[in-house]
Amino acid sequence: MVSEAEIERLRREADTILTRIQAVEETLARARENPGDHWDDGELTTTLATPQGEPIDVRLDFDADAAENAQHRYERAAELEAELERQRAVVGQLAPLPADPIAYLVCYHLDTVEGNYPRSIAGHLDAERNHVEDLCSEMETAGLLERVESGTVKQRRVKAKQADEVRQHHTYYRLSREGDHLLRFLSEREGKLNVLRHLQDGQRIATRLARGGPDYPRMTAEELEMDFEYVRHLYRALQRVGLVTTYEGSTIKGSERKLKPKSETHRKHTYYVTTPVAEQLLRDLDD
Repeated sequence: MVSEAEIERLRREADTILTRIQAVEETLARARENPGDHWDDGELTTTLATPQGEPIDVRLDFDADAAENAQHRYERAAELEAELERQRAVVGQLAPLPADPIAYLVCYHLDTVEGNYPRSIAGHLDAERNHVEDLCSEMETAGLLERVESGTVKQRRVKAKQADEVRQHHTYYRLSREGDHLLRFLSEREGKLNVLRHLQDGQRIATRLARGGPDYPRMTAEELEMDFEYVRHLYRALQRVGLVTTYEGSTIKGSERKLKPKSETHRKHTYYVTTPVAEQLLRDLDD
């Protein structure tokens, strides 16, 4: 979680480095003339006086000069500040939800089956078991999921199993009341708008589809240099929310697909396009 304290620390260090730039350059020069762990670590820790005269420890990049060390901190502070503003823009109901497409898919899955355990959820979602376990634990702590009481789980309450009743050998989860409210929020226009703020890569992909036309996960992953499995789950999460949908038709016309122009494309993959509501929301975000 981004904090104002971290942003302030980076800027204070940058200001200090520039204020004491000669001392920093001398420290780096001496270090380059002497042996030490900094040759292996690539970092050097030194104590400097802030512009207010307070001593602080600053970890310097051994391979950069003083000005570059300061600039890197200013740039990182700007990145974190932008991320903090993005987080603040997310309406409270989405704040407890991890900004992970699989977290969205877990919620929708549990809404469908009414209860399941992480290993089975991972199988249904084609996701890594450990990752699903961590997400379930995190969402339980956040109040979005709750554990199903121990004992025998009746089939009418847990649809993921086919037997009339299931003897629990795992930790079963279901949506809490807060989780139910969150999914209802996602069905509303304001909820969908905040998904684009919450899932930063989701907004990036939705914008790509809105401007470039139909695309499929593997091509998106390759061209944006993103992990394929992550992109695949991201498309599925956006589809469940109602921001993208699968392209209907066997052939994509050249006028529809600006990402890879050709007279027409015969579909060999599952292509996605933005929904009308997503296109309107993206315009609202640009205004």
